Amino acid sequence: MANSERRTAVRDYRALLRDKHRVAEVIGPESIDRAELVFNLSRLMNRLGQDFETLHRQNGISWSGFRTLNVLWTLGPVELRDIARLSGASRASIWSALKTLERDGLVSRTRDSADKRLVHLSLTDEGRAVCEVSIRAQAKREAEWFSSLSHTDATKLRLLLERLADQASPHDLSGEDL
Repeated sequence: MANSERRTAVRDYRALLRDKHRVAEVIGPESIDRAELVFNLSRLMNRLGQDFETLHRQNGISWSGFRTLNVLWTLGPVELRDIARLSGASRASIWSALKTLERDGLVSRTRDSADKRLVHLSLTDEGRAVCEVSIRAQAKREAEWFSSLSHTDATKLRLLLERLADQASPHDLSGEDL
């Protein structure tokens, strides 16, 4: 039976990939571990993103919309670039979400009085209410996703991921505050 005709379990794929790297000697053992780490993180992020997108659509917003509302809920009025930087989403993704959020009356824009080129975005009362409902739904779903980890393991994982996420990219040594 050809590979395309059978369904390969993810666990089996991981083992096959590890064996293929080991036998082919394209990369060393430490690189194989990192490649598997990237595979696992990417797979988890995709699965979380798809699940959270479905979850938040039930409240009439997208996953990107939720992240936007969450930044505004946390900080108050901010500029678009700050929302993108703090939410981890692209400016294009945030811009698209903002158009919808503004259309739906969840977000408003205000021009900066000192610099008319700057636009500050803020939550409306309705946006705050939708955000708070969504935060509760998100927290419940996160508890389900991470229920297989002890509190100690979850804390360790959070700290390790923070360290990785907050470091400068290998190609960007500008030291810009991430």
